[in-house]
Amino acid sequence: MNISRYILLALWVIALATMGCLFDTRDAEPPASGGSSCAAIALDTPEAVFEAITCAIESEQDAAYERVISQRFVFSPTLEDSTNQTWGGAPVYENWDKSVELQVFGLMLGNAQFLSVDFAPSLEINQTTFVRFRVPYRLNVVNTTAPTDTVEYAGVAFFDVRNEGGNWRLTFWDEIETVPNLPTWGFLKGLLRQQLNP
Repeated sequence: MNISRYILLALWVIALATMGCLFDTRDAEPPASGGSSCAAIALDTPEAVFEAITCAIESEQDAAYERVISQRFVFSPTLEDSTNQTWGGAPVYENWDKSVELQVFGLMLGNAQFLSVDFAPSLEINQTTFVRFRVPYRLNVVNTTAPTDTVEYAGVAFFDVRNEGGNWRLTFWDEIETVPNLPTWGFLKGLLRQQLNP
């Protein structure tokens, strides 16, 4: 009796092995369209801030940009831009916080059919939870309305980034230098905010 049980058990195991798997595998589904590779950028190093901002700008994703901007964000223009009479001077830059930055960024995306940016950060201050970069930058914008020529903005800024709960975020954007014959990104910010608050 015991021997017949073992024989039946052995036959059953052999039968299962020859049948293979009872379940079919399925092909992997492609990721949903419109997914953001920007969201996959971990903000786990100070330098990741630049990668994330570049991705947000070049893929025109304001949610990706918002993710990188600290709740304590402040923007400061160059002296030249703050006294520019295009908008009557400094008032256009007053109380520039995260909310203003995101509104201006959204308007920039809405006005552009193409954006590209190049950052060249170098360390100025490097502490455990705070890093300051000196950042020469170039921003190229092709607007959706005429003229549709590429407009280049360039300058140098200090970018302060802080570790906030494990994520590095931009807390202070301080424009410090201009580039001859080119407007700064801060100048563009001023133009855009003037459109928001005519």
